[in-house]
Amino acid sequence: MPHTRARAGLGAALANDLIAALPDVVLVITYPGYELIYGNEAGRAWLSTALGVEDIAGIDLSTAVAGGSRGNWAQYIESVLAHGTSQHQHTGAAGRRWQLRLARQPAQGPCTAITVSATDITDLVDMRAQLDASDHHYRLLFETMSTGVVYHHADGRVMRVNPAAEAILGYREAEMIGWSPIKGRWEVIREDGSVYAAAEHPIMQVVRTGEGLDNQLLGVPHPDGRRRWIRLNVRPALRAADGRVENLVVCFQDVTDEQALRDQTRAQLAQLDRALEQSLLAMAEMIEQRDPYTAGHQQNVADLAERIAHEMGLSQERCRIVRFAALVHDIGKNAVPLEMLVKPTSLTAVEHDVIKQHVEAGYKVLSRIEFAQPVADVMRQHHERLDGSGYPAGLRGDDILLEARILAVADTVDAMANDRPYRRAPGLRAALAVLEQAAGTHYDPDVVAAFRRTVTAA
Repeated sequence: MPHTRARAGLGAALANDLIAALPDVVLVITYPGYELIYGNEAGRAWLSTALGVEDIAGIDLSTAVAGGSRGNWAQYIESVLAHGTSQHQHTGAAGRRWQLRLARQPAQGPCTAITVSATDITDLVDMRAQLDASDHHYRLLFETMSTGVVYHHADGRVMRVNPAAEAILGYREAEMIGWSPIKGRWEVIREDGSVYAAAEHPIMQVVRTGEGLDNQLLGVPHPDGRRRWIRLNVRPALRAADGRVENLVVCFQDVTDEQALRDQTRAQLAQLDRALEQSLLAMAEMIEQRDPYTAGHQQNVADLAERIAHEMGLSQERCRIVRFAALVHDIGKNAVPLEMLVKPTSLTAVEHDVIKQHVEAGYKVLSRIEFAQPVADVMRQHHERLDGSGYPAGLRGDDILLEARILAVADTVDAMANDRPYRRAPGLRAALAVLEQAAGTHYDPDVVAAFRRTVTAA
């Protein structure tokens, strides 16, 4: 029994020490006398500040309670007497806000004491106010922004939709909640018209990789029957502890009008390309009518040069320039006397110099066509050689356009693969041997290698 009392006394002492050290206010006052029975350090400091006195010893709390001017204490007391416990938010000195908890003692029968505990919640209230203000600003932005915003779950399901997204997509938020692009509700297509498979959809790519995607162009069906084009960015919005994407946010703009204008521009450019190619073909035919031995030469060179350009991975635009330049690379031969073009024997040095002038003559014709300028430059350089031994400018190495280096190889191959008035055709095998022997001096080694690959593939 003495040991039990000792342990109980030790427990009580520890409890008293713990309460005394709490940052929260703890007070015990008698009722109805309102005498302070106990106050921890925080409680005494709080009470001193609240009453505006330095020493609270012997202070008469009944005046403060009855006065009701210090936070409606009389109402707090009435509430706890009626209900046993009560909680209140109380604004104290210096505008600090407190969460008060009052309890009567004992819980049943005549009340003899009231315990008061208080926690300073000023920072918490301020933080909550800031969060409320931030949430308000977010909601205002979400509701009024012109960019469509849709929140998705990691399985693709729609969670939230803003008004701009409703306007762009043509559906109300209530209709779209739960929809998923991976379940076929939206037949989303790429610019080339192919349909996105479920796993290929940008949303699912972000879920799979955890990395955001930007500038994705998608065609989505609209309830009015007309497909809308949107350009979107996707970002993970919420991740699990292991880094897995749980929610995503998709932001997008309606670019349907811009896409229609782009398609119209493409069609116009394609029409111009056709007009240019037809003009160049007409020029090529005019040249070939003068020189029957080279009939079809320019078309053959154009086909071969275009294949080489594709093999080397050049863009569609650069392949187009190579083809057009090849179609008219001999246009300047109109300025060369016909007897030299069809001469059945080898040319003299003087005649060869005259033949060389066809490059500049052709350049003068093509350079007058503004949108054919790249074609003119390539045509002008197709007799230049890497070591500077070519003409008309003696250009070297990378000073020669890559397109011109491709044209040089294609021109040489076709010239050797067909008969000329003064010789029989050496053939394709001989042409390849010449090219490989002169690769690095006359011809670009990469172009020669690409030509060899086209021959092997064929």
